[in-house]
Amino acid sequence: MYITGKDELDSVKKSMSIPQYFRYGGPQTQAFEQDWAKRIDSKTAYVTTSGTSALIVCLQAMGIGPGDSVLVPAFTFISTALAVTSVGAIPIYTEVDETLAICPIDIEKKIRRHTAAILPVHMHGMPCNMKAIMKIARKHKLKVLEDCCQAAGGSYDKKALGSHGNMGAFSFNQFKILSCGEGGAIVTSNKKLGERAYMAQDGSCCVWPQTGKMSEAFYCSGNYRGNDMTSGILNQQLKRLDGILKDLRGTRKRVIKGLKLPKGARFVKSNDEAGNCGVCCVIQADTVELIVKISTILAENDLGNHQPINSGRHIYKHWDVINEKIGGHHPDWDCFRHPKNKNIKTNYDNVLKKSDDFLTRSLIVTMHYNFTAKKTDAMIKKINKALKEI
Repeated sequence: MYITGKDELDSVKKSMSIPQYFRYGGPQTQAFEQDWAKRIDSKTAYVTTSGTSALIVCLQAMGIGPGDSVLVPAFTFISTALAVTSVGAIPIYTEVDETLAICPIDIEKKIRRHTAAILPVHMHGMPCNMKAIMKIARKHKLKVLEDCCQAAGGSYDKKALGSHGNMGAFSFNQFKILSCGEGGAIVTSNKKLGERAYMAQDGSCCVWPQTGKMSEAFYCSGNYRGNDMTSGILNQQLKRLDGILKDLRGTRKRVIKGLKLPKGARFVKSNDEAGNCGVCCVIQADTVELIVKISTILAENDLGNHQPINSGRHIYKHWDVINEKIGGHHPDWDCFRHPKNKNIKTNYDNVLKKSDDFLTRSLIVTMHYNFTAKKTDAMIKKINKALKEI
């Protein structure tokens, strides 16, 4: 959560003052869904309990399940892959390229007859190459689910992230651009997927009079719906979004323009500079030794950064429950032992060499929301002085 204040607190108090502040008891959830759909230029949006549940809702709506595999990037939060296993499908690890986003070239290489969907992740607010991904998806008739959990407000080719694929999933967790503590949302412009997503996020909708007439058949699901209180917070957060993005992007541009990197190091150009959320910038070096030296200097001068290879739960190598094929809470609910998945070959024992290389020789440099131009320039000046000594 980048910024919060009295408006969010007043919203919570207002929700608590009404008799019922669950999904259907107050006006806030529907209001946010309408505004968020408009923001993403989608016909439908539904609030969920988290980004993970948003992914699960989308996969259920798409009909992904046993017998299917889904291409996921080597660099993402483990929940991206866990959402796939949660619906009984198999995640297939896919290389990232120098932008640290899923590699379109490797997507083509990994497609098999059982491949049902591509799951690009806009990590740290950095857009994937959606033009190339959608071209591949159309060629092979694959579904595309955009994981926008870290990219609220971002865009690619002047079109909102989340609106390029068949569906988009967002997170409003504590550490995201917009936050209500825990929360998420799905978006789609497809009527069928929208109806199925509504059923997925509220399995009991079949007995609610508010549901109205559906053209899609009801099916059994769980309960991932939002509530009036957290949605009220999101309504206030949404008012702040443009200001947050403006500040982050401004600091990012200042850092990229101002830092004088040594020979053998460079800033990585985003797949869409204008649409990048500005959460971070990426530096890559020719050697690990050089990137470590740069990292140390940045950290010593209050510019937070890390090598993505060291980000634990965001790297495919650390997804032990998947790598060890521990697929479910019950033997009969285990995607890795489901008879329909027996011919799907996983690649969990293989090293993704290109991804490991990029993730090791890169730095993700974090932008601070509250850094003033004066403070940023002073920091850059100190860093440049130290970088000259490399």
